[in-house]
Amino acid sequence: MVRLIAVALKRAPLGESALPYLAVALFVLVFVAWPLVDVGLLMRPLLGMVFLVISLSGLYIVGAPGRFVSVVLTLGGIVFVLQTTMLVLPSDTAAILNEVAAQLFLLALCAVLLTRVMGPGRITPNRIVGAVVVYLLFAIQFAFMFALVERFSSGAFVMGHEPSASSWTGWRFFYLSMITLSSLGLSDITPVHPFARSLVMLEALLGQLFTTVLLARLVSLEVAHRIRNAPPEMRLDD
Repeated sequence: MVRLIAVALKRAPLGESALPYLAVALFVLVFVAWPLVDVGLLMRPLLGMVFLVISLSGLYIVGAPGRFVSVVLTLGGIVFVLQTTMLVLPSDTAAILNEVAAQLFLLALCAVLLTRVMGPGRITPNRIVGAVVVYLLFAIQFAFMFALVERFSSGAFVMGHEPSASSWTGWRFFYLSMITLSSLGLSDITPVHPFARSLVMLEALLGQLFTTVLLARLVSLEVAHRIRNAPPEMRLDD
């Protein structure tokens, strides 16, 4: 199995061309597999391990900067061990540690992808897809935070008429996170704990800032690229 994965990684597209494949895998996991976990058709630790493998593979094929690789790989290894522990010996302690490690892993992964997406150079469709991947990772990050608040303070969120059928980190927290991040605000989940409300407000603010800063950065990069590659007679004098 490991050999097959190694061969697949060698044949995988490198650089920005790999971002659409990572995006498709993430979309399937988040919008198809995660609801199946919530209704009890898939095991959540198994899904977490699949997400980890895809994320690390995406990190490899995108070609992350060396200073981030060791951090992401270390956090990924910790998450892998905790996910395995949850499969063999499920416990509340392992679940909490796994959620904390997963959040740190996602933060590091977002940093890696942002350096690729917002780095100098021409703006391509693949880089825009990479920004969408980061957007989804932000939503997952806050879903984990909501789950931790609910874990330590039961009833921090009013879950509506139909409570989640899965564990405390079910699909509905990601649903709340996406609704909040996109500022749509059509959720049947209501934060009632002060920390829960603070997180929801923070995510709504960051969602607006991310799209604004991202658009400004991408436009400035594209303009700078066109000016730099324009013929000398078409360049504006300083």
